[in-house]
Order: sequence, then C-alpha cells, then structure tokens
Amino acid sequence: MDMKLLICDDDLVFAEALRRFLEEALPDTVQFQVCGDRNRLLKLLKGNNRCNLLLMDICLEEDNGICLVKELLTRFSQLPVIFITGYPDLYYEKVFLSLRPYGFVKKPVNKQLLLALIKRAAEEIRRTRQDARQWILLKTKNRMEKIPVAQIRYVESQKHMLIIHGIGNTWETYGRLGDMASELPDCFFHCHKSFLVNAHYIQSYEGSYFTLDDGSRISISQNRRKETRVRFFGYLGQE
Repeated sequence: MDMKLLICDDDLVFAEALRRFLEEALPDTVQFQVCGDRNRLLKLLKGNNRCNLLLMDICLEEDNGICLVKELLTRFSQLPVIFITGYPDLYYEKVFLSLRPYGFVKKPVNKQLLLALIKRAAEEIRRTRQDARQWILLKTKNRMEKIPVAQIRYVESQKHMLIIHGIGNTWETYGRLGDMASELPDCFFHCHKSFLVNAHYIQSYEGSYFTLDDGSRISISQNRRKETRVRFFGYLGQE
C-alpha cells in the first residue's frame, strides 16, 4: 500500500490522534500529513505533496468542508475523499446529493470502518497505477503519441533528448531520464545515467553491461552495478 494520505480537521488534537492510530495500523509505505484549514490544505495538495486520499472534516472553523471539496474537485478531479463529521444526520443527505464521496464516517470514528475504506481506496489506487503504466504518453516533434510500455526495449538519454527504442520503432522526446523512470514499471532498470532498460528484453548479463534480444548492449555504470545486480536477480526470482 504505497500512498499519501492527508487529514484535514480544525481539531488538531483529534487529527494527530487519528494520524498516530493510522500510522500504527497501516504499512510504513503510507505517508501522512495533517492540516487544519483551507490555506494549508491547498498548499499541501500542490506539487509533489499531492495526496492520494483526503480525510476531510465537514465542520472546519471558517469553512464548510463540503463546499471546500467541491472547489477542490474542480482542480483535483481524481482525488478520493472520505468525510468525517460529528453531525452525520445533518450532513449525510447533502453530501451524497451534491458529491460522490469515497466514504462517510461519523465521530467518534469507527476505526475498523475507516481502515476498511482506506484499504479499499489503496487497492483502487494500485489498480489505477497498474493500468496507467501499461502506456506512456509522449510529446514528439509533431504530435502526442500513446506508446505501449511492453514494446519499449530501452530508453536512452542524449543531452536534453530521450530516445525510446521500441520494437520496430523509435521515438524522440524532450525530457529527463529520472522523470521517465518514475513513469515506468519496476521491470525498467536505471542501470546507467544514460540508460533505462526493460528487463523483459535482457538476453544476458555480463556485470558491466546487458545484452538485449536484438543484440543491443546497454552499459551498467560502476556506481549502479550493485543495485542493478540485486534488482536483476530479484527480477529473475533467484534472490
């Protein structure tokens, strides 16, 4: 379960207590952040702090959580939200008429129900990521192209260009190899500052380079050899 979870509640004592419980109950791969108002919430949702699941209190000190979520969904349309409130009868109908929340939990929180909702959200996130990683969308010189990940043998970096070597085709786009690596599944090894290689096409491993099924040789840099070796044999199921 690899996800970022954000708790927004103006009762920071409650929010921190909830965070501590979830940290103990969920795997270490779940990251938590806590905030108590609109401004801090918006700041945390931007950039690299974007979360995968929002636990939102309906009655914020200076805001209505339902209205705030409506506003957020115009900017973060895929953000799943679980509402938390001490007044379920007052807000239940309004929430489900105006929004489609991922869940609705009343205070005091039924912790097992909340855990079940979070785990279900994590499973949907995992499936969505898996589906998304079957393709990458590239901006080439003349157009946007959707490329099947399974057809990529390796990716090569030359200055500011990325050259994607596929089966029967080659694509060029501007970008950084590290950013490309984060978009591709774990079968791609960042074995050299200039290369990402798809393990599915590795024919042999010689310590300092891979030979692919088409005869291409992909160098393995000295400082990446240990990590690459572990990942390669892990991929083969031998370690």
